[in-house]
Amino acid sequence: MTQTAEGTFNPAFHFLGLIQKTIADGITRHCVHPGCPEVYLVPTEHTYYTATANIDALTALCLAAPFDLNVELLPDWRPPAAKDNDVQAGRMLIHRKTVASGSGLVARPLSELMWFATLSASNGQLLQGCHADVAVRLKEMPDFSRFYHRGYDLVLADFLLKKRADLPTAAQATGIPLPHVFEFYNACVVVGLIEQGNVFEPAHYLLGLLDKANADKQSRSCALTGSKPLIIVPNEGKYYTELDLLGIAKLCSTLLAGMEVSIVDHNQDKEEVVQIGRTRVRRKVASALPLLPSHPLADLLFRAALYASQGRLLYGYDLDTPVRLHDWPSKTLLRESATVMAERYIFPLTAFMTANPAMSLPDIAKATQQSLAKVIDFHNACAVLGLLEHPA
Repeated sequence: MTQTAEGTFNPAFHFLGLIQKTIADGITRHCVHPGCPEVYLVPTEHTYYTATANIDALTALCLAAPFDLNVELLPDWRPPAAKDNDVQAGRMLIHRKTVASGSGLVARPLSELMWFATLSASNGQLLQGCHADVAVRLKEMPDFSRFYHRGYDLVLADFLLKKRADLPTAAQATGIPLPHVFEFYNACVVVGLIEQGNVFEPAHYLLGLLDKANADKQSRSCALTGSKPLIIVPNEGKYYTELDLLGIAKLCSTLLAGMEVSIVDHNQDKEEVVQIGRTRVRRKVASALPLLPSHPLADLLFRAALYASQGRLLYGYDLDTPVRLHDWPSKTLLRESATVMAERYIFPLTAFMTANPAMSLPDIAKATQQSLAKVIDFHNACAVLGLLEHPA
């Protein structure tokens, strides 16, 4: 079995596709497959009815192609009437509805069947339209009290709930084979558990603070608890810090809510009158900035986007839009990047995207043998510096 970076599992060739079509047109269907309990799909209630309580019994149905099923459209079908039933639970009398006796049909949420149908039919392939190298995360934990699952599905869910990662990274970090990661991810996509709109929002990170500082021209100090500060001075087009590149990377990837940020009044526009001999002289007040190494602010903008993107594309851009570089990042930045393992991929991407015609981001990732997440991060960093062009 071959796993590719781009999805190839097509629900239309399986029972899952029939469920999705039923939800789309809203028409109840009666589905029969040899050796399986019959199933009624009732999209208006978002439920399905079957006589079995064991979803494993529907495996053959979920693996079947739609044309191998006996499917009957039943637009006027109604489930068997429920009747009132009082149940004693300790000292409490609970009033509930139950399906009429003799029908044998039990109503269950349609999402349970969609989840199981996806796990059953994926066969280690990624869902069509999805990319393995895009960083993703779970919105919430799947309800494993209802959803069929394997032991490793709980491990994957816990990992992707806590950390945004691409699927190969999730497989490596959890020790779970990539085909099983694909299956779990597919099921989560189908029932709506994956964060939708995988868009990078700069406002939540240092990049957003840099935009704000550039607009109001106020200098700011930002730091992580117990770490050295980084001071942004937009009027000078510089930043000041003693942090090394790894420290800057950590600051760039941290949410603003986790930073200590303050306005720095370094007396840039203030004057004072001093006495020199018999003459009173007006002069600029000496800067209150600490004596720290200075660096170009453009380099910080680049890294702020590079490290905070985490495989998420900036709003307004598209993975499949051809793009190329019309200019390189600064020589200073490229020289520094060569000394940092996490940034060494920047140079080959720069060289490729300036020397070749415009290509989509997945195609660039394939041609350079870089992960799509890294290509997206680099793309965003170049975008904020205005280094991209999109030929018509």
